[in-house]
Amino acid sequence: MFKFIGIIFLLFVVLFIAIIVEESFMGGRRRRQLEKKAREAAQKSDNPQ
Repeated sequence: MFKFIGIIFLLFVVLFIAIIVEESFMGGRRRRQLEKKAREAAQKSDNPQ
């Protein structure tokens, strides 16, 4: 039973570290903001009102 809990905890820690690395080193927040601006610009060009 403790082995199962340990494996789940280890997976959680690995995923948590992967999220932190992606956000800090890969510029996750900046990239999402740029993608959002690009989508908004694309919608405006697709729907001229």
